[in-house]
Amino acid sequence: MSLSIARIIAFSRQAGPYLAIELILPGGSLIALAIWILKNRPSLYRRLPGARLAAQFVAALRASAPSTP
Repeated sequence: MSLSIARIIAFSRQAGPYLAIELILPGGSLIALAIWILKNRPSLYRRLPGARLAAQFVAALRASAPSTP
């Protein structure tokens, strides 16, 4: 098996569930994107330099916000 075919097979195994969600559910693109982001959050921090800072900022806002009764 050539390297390019192996890459295509690996990609289809990773993307298959997300593509199924997109095709089956209404609004599936947004749902699939949200699931992918939640699942790949640690790797996003390495790829996007501002992502970790933004996540820390949001966490600080949540911690300082008053709780509602």
